Amino acid sequence: MSDEQELESTEPELEPIDIANDDPIETARRRYGTAGAALAGGMFGLDVALGLKKKPDSVQVQEAPTDPVDIDADGIQVPIDATTVVSTPPLARHDPIGVGKRKSRRS
Repeated sequence: MSDEQELESTEPELEPIDIANDDPIETARRRYGTAGAALAGGMFGLDVALGLKKKPDSVQVQEAPTDPVDIDADGIQVPIDATTVVSTPPLARHDPIGVGKRKSRRS
C-alpha cells in the first residue's frame, strides 16, 4: 500500500448535516462534540447575518447635454448623417381608453 492509499483509507467519511432537521446544532453536538456544535452555531449565525441583508438600490445618474424633448408635443428629429434627417410629427391627442361610467347591475 502506498502512503496515499493509507491516508484515504483512514479518513472517516463525512456526511453533511441535514438542514431540514429541526435542531441541526444538537445533531452537530452529538456527531462532532461541543466544538462541532459551536462551529455549527457560528456558521448558522453567519448565514443569517449575511443572508438576510437587503442590497441597497444602486444610484444611477444620467446626464444629457440638453434639456429633454417632449416628443408627444413637439415630435422628434434624429440626424442620421450630414444630409439625412429622420423626423416624426407630434402625436394627435386622444381621449383615454376605458374612461366612462359603468351601469349598475342593480336596478
